[in-house]
Amino acid sequence: MKLFELENVQLLKKSLDVYTKQHEAIAKNIANANNPEYKPMNTDFSSVLKTRMAESLRTADPRHIGQPKSVESKAGSASGNSEVDVTREMGALAENQIRFEFASKTLARVYRALSMSITGKDY
Repeated sequence: MKLFELENVQLLKKSLDVYTKQHEAIAKNIANANNPEYKPMNTDFSSVLKTRMAESLRTADPRHIGQPKSVESKAGSASGNSEVDVTREMGALAENQIRFEFASKTLARVYRALSMSITGKDY
């Protein structure tokens, strides 16, 4: 077993990538809010993350917690909407930032625990 290729670590790293791309898409929507010819980008990348989670979550015992149920996203979508709703985009940006910070802090804790296990020192 490779130490830095644990499933949880890989999932956290992929979630950081997804949140970064989502942040970029939301920022682009906000930057083009006053452009009447701009069509807003879909900023709901949760389906990508759900797919990754479903691949890594396996239950071997009936007492295990099952896969999470689908949750409606509040992020904006390009389908049918030709204007950028800045208020909605700012809300999505704040929500995305919170998720990114959570994943980032969790990944930092994992690496800190690995470092402590290897060196025996608490940083």
